[in-house]
Amino acid sequence: MKALTDTLTDRVDAFLKESFSVERRDGGDEAEIAICEAIEVIIRRRRNKRLVHSRLPADIIHCVFSLALDLDRIHEPDLPLDVLEDHRKQLFRMRCVSAAWNEFLVSGPRYWPAVNLRTPSDILKTHLQRAEEAPLCIYSINRTERRRGSPPLPDELPLLAFMPQVRTIRSNNDEFLPVWKGLLQCDMPTLETLDLTASVDWGDLLDELVAEWLSGNLPMVRNVIARGWQPLSNVAWLANLRSLVFRRPTRLDVNLLRILGQCSNLSRLRIEVDGTGWNDEEPEDSLPNISLPNLRKLELEFDVLQDVRHLVRRLDIPQSAQGSLNITYAPQSEEAVEDLAHFIFPEGTGSKPPTNPLLQIHNLTRQPLPVTYTAGTRSITFAVPDRTEEWDLFENILVVLQNRLNNPPLHVHLDSPTDLQAGTLRRLGNLNVQLIRAKCSAGFLDNIIAAIGSRHENLPSGTVEGDHNWPFESLRELILERADLSLGQIPRLVGIRRRYLKTSSKEWLKRITLVDCNLRGMSLLTATQQLAGIEVTLVAEGCRYPSKN
Repeated sequence: MKALTDTLTDRVDAFLKESFSVERRDGGDEAEIAICEAIEVIIRRRRNKRLVHSRLPADIIHCVFSLALDLDRIHEPDLPLDVLEDHRKQLFRMRCVSAAWNEFLVSGPRYWPAVNLRTPSDILKTHLQRAEEAPLCIYSINRTERRRGSPPLPDELPLLAFMPQVRTIRSNNDEFLPVWKGLLQCDMPTLETLDLTASVDWGDLLDELVAEWLSGNLPMVRNVIARGWQPLSNVAWLANLRSLVFRRPTRLDVNLLRILGQCSNLSRLRIEVDGTGWNDEEPEDSLPNISLPNLRKLELEFDVLQDVRHLVRRLDIPQSAQGSLNITYAPQSEEAVEDLAHFIFPEGTGSKPPTNPLLQIHNLTRQPLPVTYTAGTRSITFAVPDRTEEWDLFENILVVLQNRLNNPPLHVHLDSPTDLQAGTLRRLGNLNVQLIRAKCSAGFLDNIIAAIGSRHENLPSGTVEGDHNWPFESLRELILERADLSLGQIPRLVGIRRRYLKTSSKEWLKRITLVDCNLRGMSLLTATQQLAGIEVTLVAEGCRYPSKN
């Protein structure tokens, strides 16, 4: 090996000496450095051609690069803009790996579909040339918080010739609206996704301007995401939409209802409405009904329940469609509660109501505390009133929802319940609650036992209670996860109402499951035997006692 190295060194020295003698008179030391750098590049390229990745079939390399660059996701409507921007950065990093990788990527049009409007004009032209006829995704991201002053607006002229091959437009940057004006008025026969933000500060005037820009023919558009603007209700391309999303700020008015009335082929609809409430003076009888026979997913977020009535009561969608309704403030009237029941299960459908609804009490330490009621394919999230004098209204909401479904067994889930969550659970004591599942971190188990085990708020002490007003009489199963408990609490939870159950010939808990709990005190065998004596099954999964040193 040393002999080979010595021979190559002599030959390289002779070659360099000859090269330097030719160039020295023209550039001196700088010429020698340039020659060394040029030779280094030639040798590196020759070496890279012998590496494994340089000898792989082209289709395999395309597959590897496509996965690394998420090429299949570039045109997904729900792809976060930050992820889209990461594509450009990842492309640059991969080009820096080697000259072979750079040459391969630069020569492949499929790697250049994502075009950032912030790109300087000269680089933008090169980018578009490399993309050739590939479907384009043009986007702009609001990153002014990272810069000083407003960025200069790009020149849209290089893009105009490429607009016929644009498949996706994404922007959350309202500063670029003057640029989008020139682009959106072009012919876009292949546009499928339009995600555009308009500034709320511009008011209704901007809303109308954006709608006018999009009044032309968009034969292939299928997905629209609008922030702060609405399309015209008479444009033909509304009938082609498969997904329509209105982000905040959005107002619910007659125009929005008319827009929805034209979107007969929608499979997904999401509307986020601000808390301004319905302010249109048009008579309710004249408002259009909305038939969406192909809808598969409905997502509504309202601040004011009045908005729910104007929309939900006019929606005709399949009962199989997944639907979620999120209301910021708790309903304040019986009429509003009936609107919630209509959303969960409309009357007169001829179908059977869903069974085993679920009430999830969310793990938050602030008020108002949100809860989610789910039945079949529909769910409603609303706030629990933070004033005790309004708690009857909270109970009434759940009673109306349960009655709409013929009062089926209700399942309740809690996660690390604090006093706030336990207080909410206690208000459910008169409902048909058949299962409670609680994830209890350290210190919170007592909240659960106190809520379901006694008619008093204190922890059950072992004293036999009276013969009436027991909470959760319908409860049949209790599941505790990740709890740190003295196992003697479990038999006592059932035992304190034993006399009441005997005298009234009623049944209560039939199964208690402990999952991944830390146990202490009474042995598991003893607890299991005691509970079996009163016809309660105790199951422990992944539980443990503290190790003895």
